[in-house]
This record gives sequence, structure tokens and C-alpha cells, in this order.
Amino acid sequence: MLWVERLFEERYTAIRLTLVSLTGVGYLLLTPAGSTMSPLDRGLAVGVLLFGYLGIWSPFTVVCGVSVAFAVGYLFGADNDAVPSVALAWAMFELGARRSGWQVWTGLVVGVTGSMLSDYDELIDVALTVLYAAAAAVVAPLLLGLHVRALGELNRQAADRARQEVSRVRAEERTAIARELHDLVAHHVASIVLRVAVARNVLPLDDPRVRQVLDDVHATGSGALTDLRRLVAVLRDPGSAREVTFVDPEGLPVALRTAVDRSHRIGLQVQADIDPDVVRLDSRTALAVLRLTQEGLANVAKHAGPAARARLSIQVDDDRVEFELRDCGGPAGSAPGGPAGHGLVGLRERVEVLGGRLDAGPAGTGWRLSARVPTGVAA
Repeated sequence: MLWVERLFEERYTAIRLTLVSLTGVGYLLLTPAGSTMSPLDRGLAVGVLLFGYLGIWSPFTVVCGVSVAFAVGYLFGADNDAVPSVALAWAMFELGARRSGWQVWTGLVVGVTGSMLSDYDELIDVALTVLYAAAAAVVAPLLLGLHVRALGELNRQAADRARQEVSRVRAEERTAIARELHDLVAHHVASIVLRVAVARNVLPLDDPRVRQVLDDVHATGSGALTDLRRLVAVLRDPGSAREVTFVDPEGLPVALRTAVDRSHRIGLQVQADIDPDVVRLDSRTALAVLRLTQEGLANVAKHAGPAARARLSIQVDDDRVEFELRDCGGPAGSAPGGPAGHGLVGLRERVEVLGGRLDAGPAGTGWRLSARVPTGVAA
């Protein structure tokens, strides 16, 4: 079970020691005074339980301290070493589970010596029995601790390999997407820009409105190519994401005005109220505001018709950006809530990643798109 695995992590050492100490406290409470435990036995037991909490920082120190307690108990005639024995066994486990190298080997020698001191009177007569008892009380917990430590290390290595594999797969996916964007999307957009440029220079354009439309298509396509190159660069090298920006916050008012002017050129009547403080936003929030404006105006033209009226409001407060785009509706096309698309889904995801909220739905005869995005003020 997961909670059992976490219980043996080093950060939960205090919890483990408390559980073990409670067993010792229970033993002391259940053992009647004067039965098999003298005041010296109880004093050593309480001292060992309190000293054991040093194991939070140094299990080796606890092993040495409990071994000294065995020597003190032998010198002063202690008879009951149940609590110190359990404390030494658990200290050896903690030593094996959390330490390595010289501390383990030194702790083994010290622990075996301390355990044998508790039976020093029998050591000469039944040396093998005493040695076996010491091994059972010291070596076995140490081996168990070393096993737990090895399992933890194997789990960490497996987790590292899994993370590396996930990173590799994601890198391959990003590379594949970047390749398709460059070879497919960018190729077609570049072809459109080239053909529009040829049309402007070859065809007789007596109507200035036609030239204006071609110029706008050429500028839009060129801008899209620039953004695609930046996106491909980010996909191929995610580390460059902080260096590549799709919109400069200081240039955000110009980009927003360009989007509004482009809507004017196709016939939309847009009343824009843009707070000059948008230049204080960080690049991620500035990009979100720009994409909200571009996608919102595109949806107005698509669903309400190019002759619709719309009102755009972008206000910057101390802790958030308030975005709202309303249109009066129109007979052309269907409502924005009709055909399913990815535009609003992408906008909602973009806003929620920044910790904001997006709402879209009918408002009177038209449609309302609003968003509240926490401000990331640029340094």
C-alpha cells in the first residue's frame, strides 16, 4: 500500500520512531512495578526511548548511545533489557535504511558489542548462544534496513528512467509536430503569400479596394509565417520558449489596434476601449489578450456577418485583466454556439492555464465573450 511505502521514507522518520516508542511505553505501563523491572531498568528504558529520537538526525549516534546503555546496565546490575534491545534493533534498521559506508560497518561492530554486553555473564559459558542472539538482534534488522534502502534506490532509478522515457517521447512528438508545421502548414501559407505578391505585381488593379484586400492578405500571411517559424523553433527546442515571444507587451497596443483595423477593413464596426496599461502585462498574459481579441473578432465576422457591430473592452486592474467583446448579432451565418470548433476551447484552455476564467454565450440578440485573467505585471 502507498501509505506503508511512504512510512519508510526518511521524511517520516519521526512518525516511525514515535510508533516504536509507543510500544516501549506500553511495555512499561503493562509491566507492574517491582515485578521484573527495577528502578534502574525503568530509568534506562525511559532514557533509551527519549534518546532514540536523535535517530531523526543520526541513527548511528543512537546505535552508539544504546550500546553504551547496555554497558551501563551491566555495570550497575540491570536485569531487564527488553526496551533497550528493541531500541537497538530499530536503530540498526534505521542505520541500514538511511546510511551507508563506514557508519554501517562501524555501527554493526558497536551494536553487536553492546548486545553481547547485556549477556556478558553468559558469554564465557555459552559464547555461541550469546553471539547468535546478538546477531539476531543486530544483524537481521541491519540487513532488513539495507534491503529497504536498496529497494528505495531501485524505485528512484526506475522513476528516473520513466521520466527520461516520457521526456524522450515528448521530444519526439514535438519534433514530429514541428516538422509537419514546417513542411505542411508553413509551406501552404508561404505559397499563399507568394501568389498574393505575384497577383499584386502582375494583375491590373484599378479598384483600390482590391489592392487593399491583397495587401491585407499578404501582411496577414507574412505575420502568420513569422509566428509559425517561432512556434517551430519552440517545439524543436523547448528551452528557447523563454527567449521566443509571439508578442512584445510594449507592442501589444499596436497589435490590438491592428486586429481592430483589420476587422474594420472587412466591414465590421468595432468600438474599441483598450486600457493603455496593457503595456505592463507580461508576455504570456499579453499573448492571451491578443489571441482573445483576434479569435473573438474573427468569430463575430464569421457568425454575425461582416456588417455587424461589436464593442471591445480591455481594462487592466491591479490584479486582473477584464476582457469583454459583445456583438449585436446578425442574420448572416449561424450562432457561435452552433458548429463545433476548437477556437473557444483553445481560448478557454489558454485562460485557465494562467489561472483565469472565460465565459462565452448568447447576450440579447448577439454574443458575449468575456474573460478575467490574473495580471502578470512585467518587471
